Amino acid sequence: MKKFWEDFKKFIKRGNVVDMAVGVAVASAFTAIVTAFTKGFITPLLALLTNNSDLGQMKWVIREAQYVIDPATGHATEEVAEVALLWGGFVQTMIDFIIIALTLFIVMRVAAAVAAHSAKIRENMINAITHKDELEAAAKEEAERIAAEEAAEAERLAAEEAAKAEEAARLAEEEKLQEKARREHEEQLLVEIRDLLRANSHNA
Repeated sequence: MKKFWEDFKKFIKRGNVVDMAVGVAVASAFTAIVTAFTKGFITPLLALLTNNSDLGQMKWVIREAQYVIDPATGHATEEVAEVALLWGGFVQTMIDFIIIALTLFIVMRVAAAVAAHSAKIRENMINAITHKDELEAAAKEEAERIAAEEAAEAERLAAEEAAKAEEAARLAEEEKLQEKARREHEEQLLVEIRDLLRANSHNA
């Protein structure tokens, strides 16, 4: 018994039960509106066309009722019941059904259109967000690529500058060595000239 009440509480707490109750209440109210519309507008118009005051009372009599009048009281008593096809009530019910079905069809079409439009807007928003993320990712990737290229170019230029500096240092060292060798050669020549002059002076 306890499990039964627990299951009943779960059933009551479900959202679809509340939605169903609301739907039943709205459907009942809508049915009353349609019935009032039929009786207030359509039935009088049909009554004008058929010379009858009430569409629901229209019928096709197959066999009329037979009455017997009591001579003493003068009251009529039905001896044979009437046999008739009550087509007026059927037509009125069909009119109510067609109006309800048409209204529900229009409401469903509008709801479907609204849902489709909302889904399209949501899809467009998701696509826009996704496209924005893709653009941001592409921009970030492009920035990283440009930064890598600039770093590589800066490293290449630095290597070239280092190579130029090394070459300049090597050339400067070679010039120093050449200058030293030239000076040594000149000093040697001067020593040789001096020795020759001394030798000539002694011979004279």
